[in-house]
Amino acid sequence: MRLKSRGNTRVDDHQRFYEEVGRRIREARKRRKPPMTQEALADLVSLTRTSITNVEKGRQKFLLHTLAEIAAALQVEPASLLPQSSAASDRQLDEALKNRPPAEKEWIKSAVSAAQKGRNDDGT
Repeated sequence: MRLKSRGNTRVDDHQRFYEEVGRRIREARKRRKPPMTQEALADLVSLTRTSITNVEKGRQKFLLHTLAEIAAALQVEPASLLPQSSAASDRQLDEALKNRPPAEKEWIKSAVSAAQKGRNDDGT
């Protein structure tokens, strides 16, 4: 199922969105020193270890308050677990290219756009 673009924020589809959130949760969990186990995270947020596995793989949907609980357990901001909007990415690219010549800026932006389109078209 595809979602329509809303303003500058676009989520291509639910599955990819949840996979990305899960990937970010897994990375935040493993970044902890020492790394937190799925079991420990599950205990902190009142889920099963299997649910954490499924969340990290993007197979399990969850409520917003659960995202906030997971973020608190991992000691990260909830927003850090969400994919960036395309508007935020565009602003970061513009900032990175601000001192480049106009022709180079346009070439880089067209290359990035083509790469993103290709990624969206082939499902990766």
